[in-house]
Amino acid sequence: MSISDAEQAVIDRLDPDAIAELTAELVRVGGENPGGTEEATATRLAFALRALGAEVTLQTVEPGRPNLIARMGDHRLGDGILFLGHSDVVPAGEGWTRDSYACLREGDALYGRGTTDMKGGLAAVVSAMAAVNAELPHLPMTLVVTVDEELGAKGVLHYIEHEPVGSYRACIVAEPTNLVTITACRGAMNVRVSLEGASAHAGKPDEGANAIIAVTEVIAAVEADDAALRRQPHPVLGSGTWSVGTIEGGHGTSIVADRCTLTIDRRILPDEQPDAILNNLLADARCRIRDRARVGTDRIRVSGEVEMVMPGFETEPESELVNAAVHAVRDAGGDGSVGVWTAACEGGFLHRHHGVDCLVFGPGDLTTQAHQPDEHVFVSDLHLAARAYALMAVRAALAGRNPAQTPN
Repeated sequence: MSISDAEQAVIDRLDPDAIAELTAELVRVGGENPGGTEEATATRLAFALRALGAEVTLQTVEPGRPNLIARMGDHRLGDGILFLGHSDVVPAGEGWTRDSYACLREGDALYGRGTTDMKGGLAAVVSAMAAVNAELPHLPMTLVVTVDEELGAKGVLHYIEHEPVGSYRACIVAEPTNLVTITACRGAMNVRVSLEGASAHAGKPDEGANAIIAVTEVIAAVEADDAALRRQPHPVLGSGTWSVGTIEGGHGTSIVADRCTLTIDRRILPDEQPDAILNNLLADARCRIRDRARVGTDRIRVSGEVEMVMPGFETEPESELVNAAVHAVRDAGGDGSVGVWTAACEGGFLHRHHGVDCLVFGPGDLTTQAHQPDEHVFVSDLHLAARAYALMAVRAALAGRNPAQTPN
């Protein structure tokens, strides 16, 4: 597609240095999860958006943890495009060679926790929305920024509980994709499995029921299901996967362990049901424990709960939305690559809630830059992403509109 005069005027308003500075300001206010709050990030975003003329709402999810919803344009014409991001970041951790929150610029790169995931994407979206609104003030756009994306998804769950279903034409999640348009991603669920046994003196282990020994059968059930999933992969997303994250149990070396707990990550496909996955795992684990017939087997109790679910989604790669997004990225200066994600994001929640197709697209690379020491993003990528977001917003809002509906 060629860029119209109106679109070129929008793009010309985008200043890469201003995008970089907003990114740095958002990084400097922190928002580690766990260990902090997202309030300072939401406050800074609200200030910037209100100064640009947006209608901003802050929804308190928990004390110090507000979701942000910002709207621009005339929503009587429809809701246009919906951008989605999150305000929390993972803890900085060890191993940095720079101050993790100073966010200093070195050439084309900005270094700091959250530059890639995803303060840079948020800054690019805000800048794009401002540029569109300055040239085409009637075009509707919405930005949703949630809290707690990196841990429990409390923010997006609060959003879908309280926000009505809109009439959005597309949802663009501004996660770091290395400027590749992601048309589908797996979901994720966090599972906690608890075993109860019976304590005894370690000198007489047969008088107890060892929960730590029994938990090996839960792990065996996890491994067996993981292998079965890999034998029947999804044609686009690959297979679901299991990964045991933590194990904790017992009271001391000389005491038979009467308890043990596992936390497990399960990557899920869009049509899988988390409760069914958990119930199948528990049933297999109980059978394996019973069949091993260890001492105290009849005293072992296994229970579990799903602690968090982040649904996946799949958008038809030949759809009008994907085609439009690819052309927007190419017109913005990118190569228009398309792919799928093995990671998870909150797009699946909005896909279900609003009944809208989703894509993930953003600056920075998830695997080489995010969640690690010396996290960084390139200013040139921020600028390209902002250009693409602006074109997506303009084209999504105008697609299918009767010219008589467009204000003078």
